[in-house]
Amino acid sequence: MKKVIVIAGMLFAAGAIASPFEKPNEAIEYRQAAFSMIATNFGDMANMVKGRKDWDQAQFSQRAQFIAQLAQMPEEAFQFKGAEAGDTTKAKPAIWSDWSGFNTKLTKFQSDMNNLAKVSMEGDERATKKAFGVAAKNCKSCHSDYKYK
Repeated sequence: MKKVIVIAGMLFAAGAIASPFEKPNEAIEYRQAAFSMIATNFGDMANMVKGRKDWDQAQFSQRAQFIAQLAQMPEEAFQFKGAEAGDTTKAKPAIWSDWSGFNTKLTKFQSDMNNLAKVSMEGDERATKKAFGVAAKNCKSCHSDYKYK
């Protein structure tokens, strides 16, 4: 019986500290901050891919590493109760009404960014640009379906 009580207490405590947010607006601001940093890094990489900026494999790889980490962050903020509403969000209600579809695209984005980070570390510019194209295509499709412009 003691073990059951201890385990139940641990699970309750884990659930109580699982989210860093106290209010829905905090979750919205958190995911917006993560996406803002993703956009900045992605934009720098896009400029290199499009030739608007000199190609720098090391810098590109660093940006890809950053995004691979950042891509993991917004999911918990989308799941916070009440984070689907707010005056400052561009998130479409379809995220929550089609959570499975959204989560599939988010998971693919995370996978694409992990792959891009890995490929970019290998130093092959052509392979890096190809992996970037795959990630960009999925990123754009998610924006079309789940984000107001």
